[in-house]
Amino acid sequence: MQIEAPFNLVETPAFVYDETEVDRVLAITRRLSAETGCKSCYSVKPLTLPPLLRHMASSLDGFAVSSPFEARLARECLSGEGAIHFTSPGIREREVGDLTSLCDYVSFNSLGQWRRFSGHFSRHVSLGLRVNPGLSFLDDERYDPCRLHSKLGVPLKDLAGWQNSRHSNLPRLDGILLHSNCESTDFSELDKTVRQVKEYAPNVLEEIRWINLGGGYLFPRGANLEPLVAVIRGLRSVYGLEVFLEPGAAFVRSAGYMVSSVLDVFFSEGKSVAVLDTTVNHMPELLEFDFEPDVNGHQEDGQFEYILAGCTCLAGDVFGEYKFPQPLEVGDRVLFCNVGSYTLTKAHMFNGINLPGIYALKEADRLELLREFGYPDYESRWTTYASSPV
Repeated sequence: MQIEAPFNLVETPAFVYDETEVDRVLAITRRLSAETGCKSCYSVKPLTLPPLLRHMASSLDGFAVSSPFEARLARECLSGEGAIHFTSPGIREREVGDLTSLCDYVSFNSLGQWRRFSGHFSRHVSLGLRVNPGLSFLDDERYDPCRLHSKLGVPLKDLAGWQNSRHSNLPRLDGILLHSNCESTDFSELDKTVRQVKEYAPNVLEEIRWINLGGGYLFPRGANLEPLVAVIRGLRSVYGLEVFLEPGAAFVRSAGYMVSSVLDVFFSEGKSVAVLDTTVNHMPELLEFDFEPDVNGHQEDGQFEYILAGCTCLAGDVFGEYKFPQPLEVGDRVLFCNVGSYTLTKAHMFNGINLPGIYALKEADRLELLREFGYPDYESRWTTYASSPV
């Protein structure tokens, strides 16, 4: 089975991100900003490539990060323009100095974090709290920030109780962060989330300066953005709040491809197996969340069915079963689609299998090689320091 240019031109395995698809979503967030006055940041954890961050920077108001390393890289890619927004369930005391120099907005994940660290941040850092509204829209709790006993954010009812108690003084509380969904395309769910905040903690919105609506939503072609527009306009007009969005996967999920080649084809107890030169370890979320990626050319009524398998010694290194109109042969290309998020940031070299090369797909189908990996990358992970006492 053959695939079209330019995906047939790369050395496999290869990760390719389509810059024009990223630009499509950037155009949406720019339009939202123009229509509502909101500000948009890219949450870098799904794909943290510096060339991509630099490409996006001029169209955004900053980046959202969750570790000092992400913060440092994001700051370097901004080149002095835009803001860095930080939140994390775990902050080490030794990291506070770096965070205060790198970040412009810090949203503490718990009241305990607030008590321990808020006094250590300089005045130029705007401080907030991540709030868990306790309103779930997901059936799978592995994805659900609002799952029972969640580690993510101050429960809304706890915040309301704290605010109403005699201990309610939270000096420097400038804003709140809400991130309560995952890969949803229904912005009415965000409206319900904001209504939940208004119901259980009505005074909060009147006392803060900004609200970050987080990510967890996608912007597919034809998406109905009216509920989102209404939410932003309402927060700005009624409460005078500065409103931030920080999509992550929305910018890159549909922009990413993994290009692989067939190494072997054989029968195994009545089914055809095609071994590829990539592995689920290049896309670990396939195992973590037990789903099958989209494959170009798969047809439900295809005549030729294959188990697509990765090339490691792990028995479960399997992508799934797919059907094609033509048989697969050694050397054929297999193209995985919609794998732009949480692929490279989680990929690893289990079994000594090399990481995929990284390409940017520019306008007019022009490919640019950004990075190749090799044995030195594998060896360096296991190189130890000279033995010395601790």
